[in-house]
Amino acid sequence: MTRTKRITIQQVADEAGVSVQTVSRVLNNRSDVAIETRKRINEIMLELGYRPNAMARSLASQRTRTLGLITEDFTDFFFTQVIAGAVNEAREQGYLIMLGSTERNLQDEPEYIRLLSERHVEGFLFSRHSTESESMYIVDLIRKGVPVVTTAYHFLDHLCTVVDVDNYSGGRLAAHYLIEGGHKQFAMICGPSRWKAVNDRSEGFNQELKWKGIIIGSEFVREGDWSYVSGYQAAKQLMMEGKTFSALFVHNDQTAIGAMRALSEAGLQVPEDGSVIGFDDIPAAAYSDPPLTTIRQPMREVGAVAARLLIQVIEGGESKECLDGEVLLQPELVRRASCMNHDI
Repeated sequence: MTRTKRITIQQVADEAGVSVQTVSRVLNNRSDVAIETRKRINEIMLELGYRPNAMARSLASQRTRTLGLITEDFTDFFFTQVIAGAVNEAREQGYLIMLGSTERNLQDEPEYIRLLSERHVEGFLFSRHSTESESMYIVDLIRKGVPVVTTAYHFLDHLCTVVDVDNYSGGRLAAHYLIEGGHKQFAMICGPSRWKAVNDRSEGFNQELKWKGIIIGSEFVREGDWSYVSGYQAAKQLMMEGKTFSALFVHNDQTAIGAMRALSEAGLQVPEDGSVIGFDDIPAAAYSDPPLTTIRQPMREVGAVAARLLIQVIEGGESKECLDGEVLLQPELVRRASCMNHDI
């Protein structure tokens, strides 16, 4: 098979009647090229089918315009939406993202850092929940001067920017909605207690109840692992122990859907015999039986904001001063049929 000969930058320059340096300045989006000249060069590149050599450009400019994104689970809806938002934002700004997933095995993270560093990524996004001691290799990366932004990953001493959802406000939103509906007996199924998001959701929910003089005893709280099964088992356990409640706050939608299945199997109707509110707004929430009331997280926006801030830091923009800050995006209540207003 005959191989098509690659069009060179010299051929583009000859056809346009300009120097190779002028074509290079157009390729690198330099501002010191006349508009008409830039337009003519772009048209000729398109006509000739010229494709710049990315490796050569990187060597010449010492820029790869590539970001590394390390997450813990490609199957988790939260993280896939964060990734989608980050990839789209990066693409719009002329950057590519290289992905790595530890599949919840934190021991793989240093290896991904090494591999991506060898490919000369210009900054890192870390998208996972944690405040564990394993973060020391990320701290080392930051202290070496590598731009880093995290999502849902908080450092106690604010070494870098974290972009997250305001989980405390999300917990308050859930409690406020249930209280407005006339509920007075509550139960809660949390996520893993080692995660900051879980503690913030619980704290916001409990604080809103306390302001109304309501306190949930620990016997009405169960811990899940974000799965359908853990919600099913936690709800069954509450019922087997004779715990009565009119409203159940569950820390994510999968767990909430599992809990509703357990209530249904026990002969209870949602919301008539017990209202259920989740957290996330995954696609399945709108199609569960009944459709699940939930707290929506702006997950794609989290990814987009994180990528935007990281690129601004790399480009030397104003967000440099936000390197040690926290950006919290606001969740919103999505009303569906799984909650009943007892005042009606």
